Amino acid sequence: MICCRNLSRIVSIFLLGFCHPLLAQEREWQVDSLPANSSVSKPDSQQVYEVLLKMLDRWNAHDIDAYLEVYWKSPELLVVVNSEQFNGWQQLHDSYINGYPDRAAMGFIQPKRIQVKLLKSDLALALTWWSITFPASKKTVVGNTTTDLQKFNDGWKIVAAHSSTG
Repeated sequence: MICCRNLSRIVSIFLLGFCHPLLAQEREWQVDSLPANSSVSKPDSQQVYEVLLKMLDRWNAHDIDAYLEVYWKSPELLVVVNSEQFNGWQQLHDSYINGYPDRAAMGFIQPKRIQVKLLKSDLALALTWWSITFPASKKTVVGNTTTDLQKFNDGWKIVAAHSSTG
């Protein structure tokens, strides 16, 4: 009886080991643990992931202009933060410059999880869960962002985004 129970457990573990990779493939989401290979060009999903990390690093450096380089510099850019809508890159830029005259007020963002899915060869969807800490007030804001990115000649750019805070 004990032997059969142990055998049953071993078979179950063995089958789970085979099923796990299949379930991961069905999801089609590529999470932030994508491997990098410097000897070949990086997959588009890895490039999108790195664009998002670079953007977050620029936020933490309190460099608004560098942060905004990731956004499509077009009047067609659409960004929504909670219920506030920004139409075009210039409006978004002006809002950040005026909203953060003291760059230290930007706080420090920490990504909690990033998922990237290629929808087409030149279009990607990214989901980012994050938190921002503000040392001066000792507050933390938690939120998430849904981002649409498009591949242009100069790389991946955010063409639309929506952020919500919890």
